[in-house]
Amino acid sequence: MNEEPQKDNQSSKTAETTLPTAAQNFFSRSRRREEKEQEADKQVKPYAKLPAVQAYTMPIITLALTAIWWIKPMLNGTLTDKLTFEQVWPLLAYSIFCAAAIALEVVERFEKKDWRIYAFLTASLVVLFSSSLRNRFEILVLLLLLILVLAILPFPMVQLQNGLGLVALASLITFSVPVCVAFLANNYVDQTFLNSSWTFFYATLFYLTALFLPKSQGRLLGLLTGGLYIGRLLIFHSFGPATILALILVIGVYTLSFIRPLTYRYQPAAAMLALLLSVLAL
Repeated sequence: MNEEPQKDNQSSKTAETTLPTAAQNFFSRSRRREEKEQEADKQVKPYAKLPAVQAYTMPIITLALTAIWWIKPMLNGTLTDKLTFEQVWPLLAYSIFCAAAIALEVVERFEKKDWRIYAFLTASLVVLFSSSLRNRFEILVLLLLLILVLAILPFPMVQLQNGLGLVALASLITFSVPVCVAFLANNYVDQTFLNSSWTFFYATLFYLTALFLPKSQGRLLGLLTGGLYIGRLLIFHSFGPATILALILVIGVYTLSFIRPLTYRYQPAAAMLALLLSVLAL
């Protein structure tokens, strides 16, 4: 008779000890699962979860950037008066390939190492070394530098996905192909051309800011780059319809950066078209 109560007591004690142990195991597994999820989130690239850009962003940026590089020489007659077809076609092909690579990097938010980027950069290298451009050392070095920067931008270990990388890319977009066109046409680059290029540099710096850093960091940096660009416009350009148009484009594109999620889808194309209109107007 006494053995049955003892067995009941033992079973109740076993149940009491088993329940806390099971609960501890459950919560420990849950904690480990949360830690794994947090580690996985850290490994995900910061812009990977943003909405994809609009479908026609890549061709728009490619055509706009190529036009930006070449529209001024076409308008002032440099191409027809001083450059031969043998000089123009390799640099034009190089421009299209590099513009396509930049467009792909913008589409991938300068994070994903897309094989198409390196296919376009390889094609631009083939054009350089299979044309007369390889015989012009100054031009060759400048164009190779653009290819090098575009090749290493998507690699996090290089740590160029910040303000430093933004300045480097804007500088090369401004002073690579346009300077090479002017140098091929005249065998020198005059000071007037370089002075006018600074407006293009500040415009490129501003319009690339939200593409390079699409989140709040880019919007904050846009206040600085936008302020520099507006200051350049007001100080070095006469106040007229062209300057007013450039200012309207600045305000419009910056305002678009606050309209989410539309900004993530449409701002890359809008920024490049605004840059093209600014170059044409100024």
